[in-house]
Amino acid sequence: MAEVRNSIKQTNARARARERAAEFRAKQDQLEQLATDYFVATGSLEEIDAAAQKEIAAVQDRAFKQSALARDHAAAAISSMLELGTPRGEVAERLGVPLREIKKSLGGLSPS
Repeated sequence: MAEVRNSIKQTNARARARERAAEFRAKQDQLEQLATDYFVATGSLEEIDAAAQKEIAAVQDRAFKQSALARDHAAAAISSMLELGTPRGEVAERLGVPLREIKKSLGGLSPS
């Protein structure tokens, strides 16, 4: 009779051990999937950064071109004011800019 009890105890112990092992394996599978998700997500960061840098460069190039065009128009307006015989000081005062901005916008050249 003692032998039967030991056999039942062992069977119950094995069943509990299998349950625990199954739970452990399920948790390990879940952790492995989460780690995979992590590596996929972090692997795409370089691609995202590269695409962002490319877009930033394009925007900066467009802004540079637009700024150059605006500076050219401003310089043309100043040049036209000077061609009308308006002294540089008066042009600077009218535009509310320092005299050096007038000289700078003309590239340091004297008006014709």
